[in-house]
Amino acid sequence: MLGRTLCGVPIRRVIRMVWVLIAVCTLSALPWMMYEFKKADFSVHYQAWFMAGIFVILAVSVSVYEVAMHLEYYNCPKLQIRVVRILWMVPIYAVDSWLCLRFKDASFYIDPVRECYEAFVIYNFYMYLVGYLEDEYGDVASYFSTKEQVQHIWPVNKWIRPWSMGDVFFWETKRGVLSYVIARPLMAAISVAANIAGVYCEGEFKLHCVYPYVTFVNNCSQMWALYCLVLLYEATNKELAPIRPLPKFIAIKAVVFLTFWQSLLIDIAAETNLIHPAEWSTYDTGDVAAGLQNFLICLEMFAAALGHAYAFPPRDYMDPCRPPAGFMNNIKAMFDVGDVMTDVSGLVHGTIQETQDNIRSQLSQLQIKTGLKAGQKAALPT
Repeated sequence: MLGRTLCGVPIRRVIRMVWVLIAVCTLSALPWMMYEFKKADFSVHYQAWFMAGIFVILAVSVSVYEVAMHLEYYNCPKLQIRVVRILWMVPIYAVDSWLCLRFKDASFYIDPVRECYEAFVIYNFYMYLVGYLEDEYGDVASYFSTKEQVQHIWPVNKWIRPWSMGDVFFWETKRGVLSYVIARPLMAAISVAANIAGVYCEGEFKLHCVYPYVTFVNNCSQMWALYCLVLLYEATNKELAPIRPLPKFIAIKAVVFLTFWQSLLIDIAAETNLIHPAEWSTYDTGDVAAGLQNFLICLEMFAAALGHAYAFPPRDYMDPCRPPAGFMNNIKAMFDVGDVMTDVSGLVHGTIQETQDNIRSQLSQLQIKTGLKAGQKAALPT
């Protein structure tokens, strides 16, 4: 459909030109619209919802167009399914934040969707990089086993030995990423259950509250997953050069890291009374801080959508020798997550097996040491 022409011009270009025209007109008129709202004495809440909604619509339209283009020219399913999942990050972040902004009382139950998808995106980006390496080099474990050993970054190198290049390296980095995919939804479920039970205590670091423990697990698993991505990039950046990995790293990490640190700075500002509710507002300080974070994310996702479109362009997979299969023929591929379930199952079984092997090894060593000591005692003269 998007590959067809209109008066000799590809429909995709017509859609893109129309979108640019609408976006420019909308953004140009936005200051005037906000001035008119203020003059009409509209509530600040409604002004924020309206402005955030405009940016959400623009961001979602960019991402949906990019997804449609990838599905139209679905010539490399192994890589493009990962790209499509990554591109959905912006719409999910944007819509989630707008709903939290509009329905603040329900935000606690809406936010986990965004947080869980963040873990899903990090996993898909990892598999996208590994998938490209497999297409180019075949057995990546064997290929990289001959490469120079990659050392851990400080301070990790102080307490973890380097992972041997090859099977061990790819297993450990994949496990680090997948552990976040497992931990994030699990922590989200625990948070919801604890909140219903009245023991979550959001924002309170008290021993009897669930919040500090969930936050600790989430942050540790997230940082470890991102660290594993960085280590993979360090080991494979030369081999990944043809697909421009750096813009892709930045496009994903910017969304994850900037939103996290932005949230942290806003929370600090709220705690130090730099952010406080207006006298006429029914919002408390926490509501204002959360609303500001969600409002900024709505605005920022427009820039993120453009960044993702630059980092993951559909033209990389367009082949003039192969006619487009059509968007509708490939749309069902977006909903197939069988690969994720297989990888998670493999991780769980592999970790259990590894743990059992380690326990057997330790017990065997203990038995040998015990036998040696018994033999030494028996050899001593009475």
